[in-house]
Amino acid sequence: MSILIRNAVPADLDGVCAVENAGFPPAEAAAREAFRYRIAAFPDWFLVAEEDGRIVGLLNGPAIRERFICDSIYEPGGAGGDGETLAILGLAVLPSHRRQGLAARLMGTYLDRARAAGKRRVVLTCKDRLIHYYEKFGFRNCGVSQSVHGGAVWYDMERTL
Repeated sequence: MSILIRNAVPADLDGVCAVENAGFPPAEAAAREAFRYRIAAFPDWFLVAEEDGRIVGLLNGPAIRERFICDSIYEPGGAGGDGETLAILGLAVLPSHRRQGLAARLMGTYLDRARAAGKRRVVLTCKDRLIHYYEKFGFRNCGVSQSVHGGAVWYDMERTL
């Protein structure tokens, strides 16, 4: 598998929407306009995995000042700042490319860039079935999140850098 991890550009919009919609239920998937905003607002923190010109994975999330993710961050205009914390809003890989280490490569690249940029922490929310997955990357479960995004129960996860 020859995969390139790079920053998203506006031309990737269709591809990132396809990956997102394959990875999240409709109530949780980011809308096209949210992605358009995110690519423009925090391109340094929006990664894509590309294979032969096709987007097959993504990881995105802005710098924030808050300790954890709040629901407003998912809306266009609600994300992006200059805090010492990075908030991962989404990590997704096409079903055809799962279980090949691609999500781990995206996460590793993101964490390496966060350290290099002097960020102090990375946070995300996940469902209970994924807590153990994120713990593999050094994230710590901080309990049930206040987020009710998509009507789901989320858990706040935190990684100090």
